[in-house]
Amino acid sequence: MGAVYDEDEDLDFSFLRQSVRQQTRGAAARRRTADDRGRDRMADMISGNRQERATTPYGRQGQVSGTYGGQGRHSGTYGKRNPVSGGQSRASGVPGQRSQASGRKRAQAAPQGSNRQYPSAQTEGRRPLTMQEKQRQAALLKKKKQRLRRQRQFLAVLLCILIGGSVFAVWQLGKMGTETGTETETGGETAPEMLAEGGGGNVVEGIVQGIPESQFNRHPSWTEDFLTISEYSRPGEPLPEVNNIFVHYTANVNTSAANNRNYFENLKDNHDVPGASAHFIIGIEGEILQIIPVDEMAYAVQSRNEDSISIECCYKYDNGQFTQETYDSLIKLLAWLTETYELEPDDILRHYDCGGKKCPLYYVDHEDAWRILKQDVAKEMASAQ
Repeated sequence: MGAVYDEDEDLDFSFLRQSVRQQTRGAAARRRTADDRGRDRMADMISGNRQERATTPYGRQGQVSGTYGGQGRHSGTYGKRNPVSGGQSRASGVPGQRSQASGRKRAQAAPQGSNRQYPSAQTEGRRPLTMQEKQRQAALLKKKKQRLRRQRQFLAVLLCILIGGSVFAVWQLGKMGTETGTETETGGETAPEMLAEGGGGNVVEGIVQGIPESQFNRHPSWTEDFLTISEYSRPGEPLPEVNNIFVHYTANVNTSAANNRNYFENLKDNHDVPGASAHFIIGIEGEILQIIPVDEMAYAVQSRNEDSISIECCYKYDNGQFTQETYDSLIKLLAWLTETYELEPDDILRHYDCGGKKCPLYYVDHEDAWRILKQDVAKEMASAQ
């Protein structure tokens, strides 16, 4: 039943003009563009459906329908109204055209066998990462890199330790092989090994300066500072035997053992004396310098250099008397040499006893002091045993 109104009454159509004004400029053009995109998307889905039906039957009714003019001409069911669109596009208001909302629903309902797909973050199970998650991933990556760097540093240090240990082990093995060789080089000469005294048949020891190592290591404390081999002080010739030990004094009052050693060393340069030296020098403080090995000849007693060992003693007083420190060191050295070469205290001689030179001065002038010296040597030998 139509509405009743008075024909003479003016109708107010201002609401229609207001609706038109409220529409933004270009809204109709955007709708047309959206409809065109929807039609293209629908055409692609229909093409995909047809290809899928060619390989797999779906039954009497199609899964995707697209209507134009209200009839389902492009759907799985012919001659029936499209249940989705309802014959008229409600979004656009134009009959026979597909709405944008309907096109989106059909695009989501497209079969998996379609040639064209429109994946989204929801369909692929992904979502954008938040800023906190990105920062957390960056922190984890940084920690992983630091851990890998520490592991590489640890492996490098471990490798260096292994290489150093291997080199040290090889060096030790080489050193042991040298020390246990069949021959031992001592004092510029090569001497065969000898069986240790009192040891088993498998125990061997070396020779040091012509003396068995066990006996050599018992000598009093001294410092080795050998002269340079020259014809003026150290000829470098072997000493074949030892029959006597000679005691000398330096004839340079209040000088040290090092001073007299340098005097003998410089003879090769200044040629002041044809030949002079000794095996040992004992200083005022009791220090002992060995300047020539005991298995070499020294220039000390001209007629006895080939079978004797000589000891020079420093002194502090004009009469040639030794300090107590010099005397004590002399007694210990004489006792060790006498025992080593299987001599007696009476085999200890003054330079005066061979050639008449007043050396050592104090013990030439005081015969009783010389006898006491040899008695002290005998006591030292007895206490050492």
